[in-house]
Amino acid sequence: MTAWNELNLSSEMLTLIENAGYKAPTPVQCQSIPLVMEGLDVLVSSQTGSGKTASFVIPVVERFKGKNGTYILALSPTREIAQQTGAVFEAFGKPLGLRTVVCIGGASIPVEKEALASSPHIIVATPGRLCDHLERGNVWLDFIQCLIFDEADRMLEMGFAKQIDTITEQIPKQRQTLMFSATFAPRVEKLARSVMNDPKEVTIVKSEASTPKIEQRLLWLYEEKKMPALMRLAQDEPGTIIIFAKSKERVYQVWRSLHGKKDDVTYIHSDLTQEQREAAIAEFKSGRYRILVATDVMGRGIDVDDVAHVVNYDVPREAEDYIHRIGRTGRRGKSGHATTFAIPVKDEQGIRAIEKLRGVTSPAERDVRPAPAPAPKFSDRGPRPVSDKQPVKQPAKEPVKKTAAFNPEGPAPKLKLTLKSDMVAPVPEKKSGGFMGWIKKLFS
Repeated sequence: MTAWNELNLSSEMLTLIENAGYKAPTPVQCQSIPLVMEGLDVLVSSQTGSGKTASFVIPVVERFKGKNGTYILALSPTREIAQQTGAVFEAFGKPLGLRTVVCIGGASIPVEKEALASSPHIIVATPGRLCDHLERGNVWLDFIQCLIFDEADRMLEMGFAKQIDTITEQIPKQRQTLMFSATFAPRVEKLARSVMNDPKEVTIVKSEASTPKIEQRLLWLYEEKKMPALMRLAQDEPGTIIIFAKSKERVYQVWRSLHGKKDDVTYIHSDLTQEQREAAIAEFKSGRYRILVATDVMGRGIDVDDVAHVVNYDVPREAEDYIHRIGRTGRRGKSGHATTFAIPVKDEQGIRAIEKLRGVTSPAERDVRPAPAPAPKFSDRGPRPVSDKQPVKQPAKEPVKKTAAFNPEGPAPKLKLTLKSDMVAPVPEKKSGGFMGWIKKLFS
């Protein structure tokens, strides 16, 4: 394994690396740092938690130390990632005389304007906020010599393509461009072709040694059973937990349900102010809160050691987000747990996408009620019923005897007459009446 002193770094930088607690360079750092030190364009793909930030911070600071002027621009997709990147630049750059300014949404525009006017060596910004400063005339990018795209795939997913075009048009063509991404998605490759000059590619393939030790579990649960399952998990897990939900409304719903049972739960989403978000993360890091509920805006923005468990309360919309979510645990060689709640049928497509990305089929524990059986194919359905209701059985009717039709040209049919005894009327006796009747009765 390559050691830090084999990467052609100065003694001052080696001391800073040792003070930061970096014991040995990771594979992505071993391959990227020499290329960046040469001033080449570098396109890097490596998984979350592999040390990508230090892969560009250390060599860029080493290259530009001792120079005056704003030469370095690093773009980050979210405020949290920008702040973390700025903190790493500050840790390695400030002792060597390089000043860093972070420009992010939610912060004070006048304060950032004043900081930019002081000609910092390094600008770390989100694309949207940097475009705001460009429109106001608060910053010029004419002297940028190194452009860094941190989490390029995430920036494109968040819809920053137009802002990226605006920014790159104002930076000199003769520059060094570094692009770091978790995946080489087609849109990342397209961006690389448009802004980079013959880049050297570094792809770190997952290995047993570099893959975080994360025990992953998939639970098929119906919606009404998610919260009881989460309650049990939070009770059984003594360590810190990060719960990811699909929206800010969902975050508040989960937080409110847990908060009624526990007092060590906090939450974070994009609608909170910058101060509120920073306070929530700081209190989570310090141990004031054991459980943090967050949206995907925090999927790549929480750099907290010793997170014991990550819970995907909702299946992420993008399979790549799953990798970034669970990457919050099992960091720096430690083990962790990740549990995903999935709704039968509804989430099966998302789960298949995640398994395809991971290249494995994970074992799953299903809810006690089986998922509904898939609908049969059209050819297997048979004739369509008239109604879904079962028909009511009617009593059998006696068959109707058919009589022969009358033919006028044929012989006349024989008539059969049947008389019953009660149908024949008795013949009445004749009664003699009048004078003759009296005479007959007298001589009879």
